[in-house]
Amino acid sequence: MRRVLLSCLFVLLLAGCLGGVVGDDPRTTERHDVTVVEVVDGDTVEVEYPNGTRETVRLLGVDTPEVHAENDPSEFEGVPDTEAGRDCLRDWGHRSSEFARTELAGEKVTLVVDPESDRRGGYGRLLAYVEYDGGRFNRQLVDRGYARLYDTEFADRDQYADAERRARANGTGLWSCADGS
Repeated sequence: MRRVLLSCLFVLLLAGCLGGVVGDDPRTTERHDVTVVEVVDGDTVEVEYPNGTRETVRLLGVDTPEVHAENDPSEFEGVPDTEAGRDCLRDWGHRSSEFARTELAGEKVTLVVDPESDRRGGYGRLLAYVEYDGGRFNRQLVDRGYARLYDTEFADRDQYADAERRARANGTGLWSCADGS
């Protein structure tokens, strides 16, 4: 009996060492509990794992206006390619970053890696959803008009596209820039 219990414990520990992926279901997701140690901008955070390792995470499925580079209004449907359009997007980039800082800085969150998405982006950053007691942060960015859908493959893509359509139709957040304000 003791051997059976030890064997079961060994299997459970081994499963945890393999990144939290459990079972053969391709929809099973990898999850990691971490602490947000820095908010880089509205869609990028730096996290720390319990073992002290740090990693930069790009929030999957969303794109907030830039604060560290120029914005391209053509990436945000309906926003005019004018000085006013770029200024409006820059302002919303700062607002998105502040929202992320307020909600996530110093918080314990869960990173969720989507099995339908690439694991890493073009700059080597981990692509993940961020879950916390307020729900899935990535989706909140789109719902509240702090971000647009970043059009790549991921499981929640259709839900994010619907959320962006609603935000655009209502002129929510950055979509207020579409009227030139």
